[in-house]
Amino acid sequence: MPRFLRGLFLAGALVLAGCSVGGGNSRDAVEEQKITKAQLAAMVLPREELGASVEGLTPDEDVGATGNAEAADDSLDPEDTATSLRGAGRVIGHKLYYTHPKLASLKVRKGALSVGTEVELLEDSVYAAQYLHKQLTDYERLKGTVEPGLKLRSISAFEAVAIGEEAGGGRGTITIPGLLTGHETYVVFRRHRIVATVAIVRADRRDVRQEALRIAVELDRRIQAVLAGEIDVTPPHPEKATKVAFQGRKRLPDLTMASADVAPGASPVAEEAKQSDDDYVSYSRTFEDVVVGGSHLVRLRAETQLYESETTASLAYKLVTKPAGRQIFAQGVVDAFAEETSVRPTKVRVRALENPGRGMSGVVVTFELVGAKFRMASIFMRSGRLLESVTGICRSAAFDPNDLRPVAERARRRLLA
Repeated sequence: MPRFLRGLFLAGALVLAGCSVGGGNSRDAVEEQKITKAQLAAMVLPREELGASVEGLTPDEDVGATGNAEAADDSLDPEDTATSLRGAGRVIGHKLYYTHPKLASLKVRKGALSVGTEVELLEDSVYAAQYLHKQLTDYERLKGTVEPGLKLRSISAFEAVAIGEEAGGGRGTITIPGLLTGHETYVVFRRHRIVATVAIVRADRRDVRQEALRIAVELDRRIQAVLAGEIDVTPPHPEKATKVAFQGRKRLPDLTMASADVAPGASPVAEEAKQSDDDYVSYSRTFEDVVVGGSHLVRLRAETQLYESETTASLAYKLVTKPAGRQIFAQGVVDAFAEETSVRPTKVRVRALENPGRGMSGVVVTFELVGAKFRMASIFMRSGRLLESVTGICRSAAFDPNDLRPVAERARRRLLA
């Protein structure tokens, strides 16, 4: 997936956090490499070698080394996983993208949204050739609805000659319906066992094929120069985005739904503070086996997220008010349950929760798991840079999503305090 669109999904990560039911870290295989991480870091193109295409853009927060788990998240193919990429011979990569500083506002209507380069190390040239072929054919193969809430259309290929040992390019339009459309021009090539990518994403349809090809030539030259020892690789090259301090994070436990908001005698079974890269920090509380109204919930969970800016928080909230965002939420429910139970939910249905409360939005997902029908509902609320989700889950017959409203209203009052 184009990195700027993936960034939007991460900015709206509350839709996944609200339905998280399990977790764990993917493990990439580690082996001794003749091409080092420092060399990979030195291969991606710095601002001065990208030229006028990055004028007005700033380093993306999500830059640097990319393991297989992160590469799977970035992939256009929703079936890619850390395990499948490792099986395809991918070892590690490095990326450096520049994005429009107002991208999260969704008000950019022309010019470049994202420009950057990425290199990925494969075990050998055979794996690299296969990986390159998949990267280029994924666009045509996945044309249409890539996954709920994400559409890919207007795919066309063009030649990329005299770049690397083999190469190809293309153009395509990716849309998050109701939110944002980006027109991407990309060149992917192989140099030995390095697969390199150039991507330019614009808000308008301007033809930038020649610019993408020019950048690809520069990237190929730099890769060869690094491999030949002509470029100093210490310290590592990449330009870094400014780290976020997240002022106010110490207040998150006090702002998150507490026992008194749930029911007399309720006690959390888990509390967790975490940071998602540089996108947000969060605090969550989880309750189990609680009665809310007339519903007996197997799990009730609240998570409060603190974003870098009100603009990013507003984007995350806006995402779940749109049909595309609700579809992404449903996909997160399916993926989370599949990971925890090793059984993929079926007959998934998603709808908006009507009248969740003043200043709030909601979504309801129903699905079947091993023949049993389940329902999950989440209510979302925002205050400045803060977003909170209150999520309940139980068998469908035992859960009326409307019973979640009073709890969410008490959580909202706490958030606003």
